[in-house]
Amino acid sequence: MISCYSKWVLFFLLPFCCYSQIDEVLVDPSITFSFQQGSRWGFNTILNQRSVIYEEGQALHVQAAQFATYEVGFYSQLGMGVMYREIFDDDRPEELRTTQQYVFARKYNALKIAHRGRWDQRWRADRLTHRWRYRLSSSLPLNGLRTDSSEFYLTGSWETLFIAENGTTPAFDQRFAIGLGQQLNENIKLQLVTTYRIEDFTKTSERLLFLELGLYYSFN
Repeated sequence: MISCYSKWVLFFLLPFCCYSQIDEVLVDPSITFSFQQGSRWGFNTILNQRSVIYEEGQALHVQAAQFATYEVGFYSQLGMGVMYREIFDDDRPEELRTTQQYVFARKYNALKIAHRGRWDQRWRADRLTHRWRYRLSSSLPLNGLRTDSSEFYLTGSWETLFIAENGTTPAFDQRFAIGLGQQLNENIKLQLVTTYRIEDFTKTSERLLFLELGLYYSFN
């Protein structure tokens, strides 16, 4: 059984690992706490830390985010959030980010498809950067129509970003992600995702590989 899942992981991660034009590899562990209040409101608290892999590794920042979502019907949610990022570099200012989003998510038998439109405002000292984002994501259990305790699932996404800031040339980013998760029990799941980012691909683009390990705890 484990060898079967290992083949799936290698199949999806091999294209990223073998890509020759990766400028940096980063690790991004996180923990997410989800709170469901009533039938429509939901709240997510997210903590994570990011490091870049050099010969000895270097921590870049830690951040905390709080999101609130409200189900409006027809498989749709409206949401907003705030994030604070503490930068481990004296030459770079800390960041405050505000976010508004719309999500349409629906299951088709075992396959779940989600569309997300998001607008970010990044506040860094006297700089304000706007980012308009669209993400298409999916998840699929590897056993049956739903993911039960101790079972695995696949997840993947594609996201494009348009970035604008006063006095600078607009930029476009692309992100591709694939991962494997396990539902440990009714409230906890663990997820490993590999994300390939192309930063500002209309000009001299930078290519980054993220290894994202996420622990999710739900208070339902």
